[in-house]
Amino acid sequence: MLRVEGLGFSYGSREVLRNVTFELKKGVGCLLGPNGAGKSTLLKCIAGILNGNGRITLNGTELSRLRLRERTRLVSYSPQEFSLTFPYTVFQTVLMGRNPHIDPLSGPGKVDEEMAMKALRTLGLENLAERPFGELSGGQKRLVMIARTLAQGGELFLFDEPTSFLDFRNQHLVLSVIRKLSKERTVLVSLHDPNQALTFCDTVFLLKDGGIIASGEPAEVLNEENLMELYRMKVKRFKADGGFFIYPLEVVG
Repeated sequence: MLRVEGLGFSYGSREVLRNVTFELKKGVGCLLGPNGAGKSTLLKCIAGILNGNGRITLNGTELSRLRLRERTRLVSYSPQEFSLTFPYTVFQTVLMGRNPHIDPLSGPGKVDEEMAMKALRTLGLENLAERPFGELSGGQKRLVMIARTLAQGGELFLFDEPTSFLDFRNQHLVLSVIRKLSKERTVLVSLHDPNQALTFCDTVFLLKDGGIIASGEPAEVLNEENLMELYRMKVKRFKADGGFFIYPLEVVG
């Protein structure tokens, strides 16, 4: 279980997160909120990239007390933005996800290579294994970085906007993989589409102005009133195939 208690973070004098508190016991948790709400900053604090105030525990272990190598064995993080300086191949890029588990004196072993290739196959990228990462499209690069996160393993997976740059099919593929992953691991993602949250997520956290304004099951939380408050726009929620569908109407103000 992931538990965040009283988390705050500021960039200089600008407060980005304030007293963020929530629990995610199992399944897929989703952060929803407008641009600049603090979603990426929150994920970076959980991953240990940023040091915020408050307490973050995973299955009872306080993450701030762990060394970086120990923490990255437990927490895998797929960032919103990424860049590679050196001309690595796709396979080498994914294999780097295994670094927390690799003895620096001996290098990657057969198990590490097998896990990297398994991650590539999961996302249908095995045919790109020997391609230079820098030659790929934006969507292909996104898939490769998600594969690297899968190869890393751990108990908690963090995905920051995993569907960005992806076409319709690959958005569905990635969210389906994340959904399957959540059967054995805890997963927290940030998304921009409430309909994806309704379809693929078990819990949603609505983040606005650095704080959580509502949380719970998607069908209960993602109602017209909450979404209008969150995004400052009118929406209509329809029943569809046993679930719900959110349709945007107009921006307010």
